[in-house]
Amino acid sequence: MQHPLDDTWTGLIDDRYALRRMIGRGGMGEVWSADDLVLRRAVAVKLLHTQLTLDEVAQSRFQREVRAAASLNHPRVAAVYDAGRLPTVPPRPYLVMEYVSGHTAAERLRSAPPSTQEAVDWVAGTLEALTCAHAAGLVHRDVKPANVMITADGLVKVMDFGVAHISDGDDKGVTRTGSAVGTAAYMAPEQAQGRPVDARSDLYSTGCMLYELLTGHQPFTGDSPFAIAYQHMCADPQAPRDLGVQLPPHVQAVLTRAMAKNPDDRFADATAMHEALVAHRSHGFAPPQDTTLLEAPTFPEEPATTVLRTSRESRGPQRMALAALALLGAGAVTAAVLTAAPDATHAIGPGPMSPRASTEPATPAVAVPGNLVGKTLAQARADLAELNLNIALTPRSSDVGTSTVMATVPSAGTRLSRGDTVLLATRTDRHARDAFLMGDHIP
Repeated sequence: MQHPLDDTWTGLIDDRYALRRMIGRGGMGEVWSADDLVLRRAVAVKLLHTQLTLDEVAQSRFQREVRAAASLNHPRVAAVYDAGRLPTVPPRPYLVMEYVSGHTAAERLRSAPPSTQEAVDWVAGTLEALTCAHAAGLVHRDVKPANVMITADGLVKVMDFGVAHISDGDDKGVTRTGSAVGTAAYMAPEQAQGRPVDARSDLYSTGCMLYELLTGHQPFTGDSPFAIAYQHMCADPQAPRDLGVQLPPHVQAVLTRAMAKNPDDRFADATAMHEALVAHRSHGFAPPQDTTLLEAPTFPEEPATTVLRTSRESRGPQRMALAALALLGAGAVTAAVLTAAPDATHAIGPGPMSPRASTEPATPAVAVPGNLVGKTLAQARADLAELNLNIALTPRSSDVGTSTVMATVPSAGTRLSRGDTVLLATRTDRHARDAFLMGDHIP
């Protein structure tokens, strides 16, 4: 039962858990600090949002978090103690977890950016948790700073297994074929395409988190999930040294390998990535045979490895726009289902970089106009023609001149060479823009 109490407690759940105050709120639910009156300990209680109690997908994700987290027993994973449903109409699920005193890595990043050593330690702790999860057949699929708690003692606790992939195949209704579940800023390329994921997908997301902790910038930003997903598949992030961050060679090498586009070029598992990250005696790793080292910054001791680009990915924007068309034909990228997160609007990185390799000869460049979204296709075509830029349309776009531009890839401000192609998404219904960006139009 749930009863109102005095000013000290907000409410009582199951005559046992006394709610004190809300300490977090996300897209799925609220998190409250509470007291377990039976075992006399502090706990955290997660309540599914009232408005989601009739949402079958939200209910399924919540129950998956309960099952996934409860199956793990590791000091780097926030423990699950209990679960149940409030006797409301309809019933409201709740989850009782270990209370972790501290802040998320996302909060720490905004208030007191970590040192290189702290960032490495936090990611190393995350990898320890992932080693346990992967051994249990779980792929987290939403590794990001907002889901990593840093305790007052500096220890790491990984949370939120609500969209974890369970190897028993029991994820019907949570992930549709061809859809991508996660947070766009940290999605592995195969995840963004709606393809099968495995432990290496989590390693890519962990690499994205490491990049953000080290540089203060997310690897890719954009004006829509569509644009960010495209960059994960086809572009390279700005080298940390270009952001004024010089990394130890072995840390740069780990970052490079973890964020490889091809899963086969990443670490084999979380243990291997962890060992490479904490092995300070290591000075880097041999890149895959089909990769090319770009300009390496110099350090006092020895040169560091910068971001790698595989030879098959060193393409101009025009070829990559056509590759994106093929992916969109399968309804993959725009079917992204984004989980709400406390840092969902925290996009402080630079605008998306051009996918063109920095080793190519310098050519006159133009910027993708910032006012294309909202214009008619005819107007956008004319504006791009004046800049000597070509256009291509997504398969679901309308080619009628009066249709409205809803998204561009690359996004506004991206520098391109004359003759390159800009991918446009258009619709005849001006009000369909928001639905398109969130993937709601996918059948």
